[in-house]
Amino acid sequence: MAALAALVGCAAAHGYPARPGGPVLDLADVMPAADEAALNSRLTKYYEASGNALVVVTVTSLEGQTIEQYANGLFNEWGIGDARTDRGVLILLAPNDRQARIEVGCGLEGTVTNGFAEQVMQMKMIPAYKQHHFEEGTLAAVDALINRLASPPANDNGPVSAVCRSRLRGRS
Repeated sequence: MAALAALVGCAAAHGYPARPGGPVLDLADVMPAADEAALNSRLTKYYEASGNALVVVTVTSLEGQTIEQYANGLFNEWGIGDARTDRGVLILLAPNDRQARIEVGCGLEGTVTNGFAEQVMQMKMIPAYKQHHFEEGTLAAVDALINRLASPPANDNGPVSAVCRSRLRGRS
């Protein structure tokens, strides 16, 4: 709960929104308030039970950045996931820019691989988003990610990306 509570407060920096008090921030207003609250409660309970921080953010603009830059910057600015384990996932949607991304913390790279994240995007999110069913696509992605995180790692060799391997070496 401490890592999730760490998401509270702080003013926006680098054009990123201020951290919310929970794992859902719907600035693009694509979810009804009651459904947003239910997802917030679900993801808070999921974090408490698993230690995996799954965060959903919708924004009205990427502020001139690519979706990759914005997602990575927001992920790092907010410190999604426990600082020691880096077990966090960000689902980012920018409907006005017609962009979405799943950003995965180093501690979950072996389970939520780039290939799996891309598969979730192509099969769950994008088809729904093209129909302007943003909530449906987002919830389908959340379900797919939670199911995957309940599975053994697809790659049990530690961090996959060069960035994560470098971070791991820096912590030793």
